[in-house]
Amino acid sequence: MGWRYSIFTVMCPELDLEQTAALAASLGLEGLEWRVTRKSPEPIEKINYWSGNRSTVDVDDIEADLKRAKRITDGHGLGMPFLGTYMSCREHDLVAKVMQAAAGVGCTKMRVGPPRYDGKRPYAELYQEAVRDFERVAGLARKHKVQACLEMHMGNITPSAGLAHRLVSHFDPAEIGVIFDPGNMVVEGFENYQMGLELLGPYLSHVHAKNACWVKQGEEAGVAKWQSRMVSMREGQADWSAVVAALKKVGYDGWLSFEDFAEADTRTKLNDGLVYLEALEASLA
Repeated sequence: MGWRYSIFTVMCPELDLEQTAALAASLGLEGLEWRVTRKSPEPIEKINYWSGNRSTVDVDDIEADLKRAKRITDGHGLGMPFLGTYMSCREHDLVAKVMQAAAGVGCTKMRVGPPRYDGKRPYAELYQEAVRDFERVAGLARKHKVQACLEMHMGNITPSAGLAHRLVSHFDPAEIGVIFDPGNMVVEGFENYQMGLELLGPYLSHVHAKNACWVKQGEEAGVAKWQSRMVSMREGQADWSAVVAALKKVGYDGWLSFEDFAEADTRTKLNDGLVYLEALEASLA
């Protein structure tokens, strides 16, 4: 059972779509998880992951731009297994529009975000709203045959496998799934990897590959203060050898998509991450 490796193109902000696809193919990666959101207007004064990212499919022109991305992807012999959108589960009209475009190019999975949690509104209230909103999203998924996946992510109501499962368990796993993200779990939501994967069961749909750690930032009144930081796959506190073993144990046979935000050259990060995960996978063969 061999996994397939892709790039979530958010980590390639300096590259346009053609350059990103060429890089992926040259490194032996097999797919692209395109970043889908509003494009930054050119010229971009400062390249960065979030507000100055050229490796982006324009959500404001999703039909045409996704077809262009598909042509580029195909031209480099790559797959397009997933769309990394930034839509909320509340944006039903936009979700429908992007799902229709995804179905048109044969992409069957995309990210749809649950509510964020900042303590201003109680979790129970946000949870009930999310159930209602994802009911509508599930209906759209059924119509377009495109699965909507929420991500285990710090700062939202599904940072852990347990909380993600609580929400998605209301729905058919063919329509609503989960993105498992061990790097995010360093920051918030850590649970035993295998137990979490066993709990998710058929809802496990996609895996993001990155890592993070906590760094001491000094002291305040004699108490240590810590801050999370994204680091390379080999440096962080997510135990990828344990993650890989747990994924194998539960029979995961999908994609692992690199989303590495470490401070290093994009090619170097991708090449080293791929070598690292393929070696871990091979050790369990």
